[in-house]
Amino acid sequence: MSVQETALSKALDDILTHRKQSGLPVFSIDGPFLSSPPDFFSNDYLSLSTNSLLRELFLRKAASVPRLFGATGCRLATGNGEDYRNLEERLAHFFQSPDALLCTSGSVANQGFWSTVPQPGDVLIFDQLTHFSSCDGAQLSQIPKDMQYTFEHNSVSSFKRCLEDVLKKHHAQIVQGTGTVFVAVESLYSIDGDFSPLEDIVQIVEELVPKGHAHVFVDEAHTSGVLGPDGRGYVAHLGFGERVHTKMHTLGKAWGHQRGVLATSSTVRKYLLNCCKALGYTTCIAYMDLHVLNCSLDIISGPKGQELRDTLVHVVRYTRTHLDNALRHFPAHILSLSLPSTHLPDDDLDRVAAARRAELKPYSPVIPLITPHAIDLADYLVRCGYNAAALVYPVVNVSTVRVIVHAENTEAEVDRFVETVAEWATAKMQTVAQEGQHVVEVSGESCGR
Repeated sequence: MSVQETALSKALDDILTHRKQSGLPVFSIDGPFLSSPPDFFSNDYLSLSTNSLLRELFLRKAASVPRLFGATGCRLATGNGEDYRNLEERLAHFFQSPDALLCTSGSVANQGFWSTVPQPGDVLIFDQLTHFSSCDGAQLSQIPKDMQYTFEHNSVSSFKRCLEDVLKKHHAQIVQGTGTVFVAVESLYSIDGDFSPLEDIVQIVEELVPKGHAHVFVDEAHTSGVLGPDGRGYVAHLGFGERVHTKMHTLGKAWGHQRGVLATSSTVRKYLLNCCKALGYTTCIAYMDLHVLNCSLDIISGPKGQELRDTLVHVVRYTRTHLDNALRHFPAHILSLSLPSTHLPDDDLDRVAAARRAELKPYSPVIPLITPHAIDLADYLVRCGYNAAALVYPVVNVSTVRVIVHAENTEAEVDRFVETVAEWATAKMQTVAQEGQHVVEVSGESCGR
């Protein structure tokens, strides 16, 4: 062992080497960095992070406010003030929620909620593809693993069976006692770009769970600012404001900045402030963030926000149509826009839900390119000037290069990107044919919970 090498560094290097030898990517964030590539991969859905109006509004605000930098402490000490509460009240009103709590990020908001709010005797039910931050929070909670359940991704029938089973097993705590059934879903799942069957899930919860014993949590990270009246999100799009108890909105995607907010009841907000160490005992977000987020909200809730959303819908439809036309003749072992179906609708519940999701597809800016050669495709796109990255097992079940379109993407940019993907697929098909390769998709169990 060298002077510089320690037992720990050797162990970590060995793990990374094994990871690479297993065909898994080992990422580096040290460059080289692309210079202003056409954006088909970030979460900046409305292109607000480069929007000149947002810059203008913020600079005007920054020149007029007494405080801009830092927060000086945690929320329970010096890191608090009127500006924080004013923004929370404004966000609560915007998201049509009783109250709101600002968080350092959407991930911290998820983890903080799930690690703290559920109480002994409660039961958790998660979609199996729920975000890792929520799953990690649940693992840190007071709820034992035998009272944490998952249902098949976006399967209404699986959810109903799971809930019925939960109510039978935990009848004493839920039906006759003081326990709560927590249900966690995402509005739009960021890997596959598919919407949650929230209408059906909420209806089943209301039919089966005694009134006052359910808490529905929706992660709106990928629909906040993008969907619903004035960009209020998926829950508002469905008109379900009072039927969903807590919504988590990330402010680092369509909002063009960073941070997160829990739109919830005043009781949950107060409990989190007092009992969640991840939220209450960390330096609060800077005043600058408050000013940027107020400016973002001005845009998202106004005419410019609607203009950007309308433009995004047009770009999504244009991109989906042109990708479909360009890639439909390639076999699935090369490239596909459709996920392999592991759960075919087997009853009316799932068939109706699938039809609803199909109607919403034109509103999803997330378009997965499904290929067992995801790393190769991503490398090719990087060489062509795009900021692409492969998603492979164990991060996802099916190897994917995730495409995300934005309000500022032009039709010319889309055309060139589609041509580039088709060029790669054509070359890959020829290579596979020449080598006589038989490609088997890499997949595995869901690594969520």
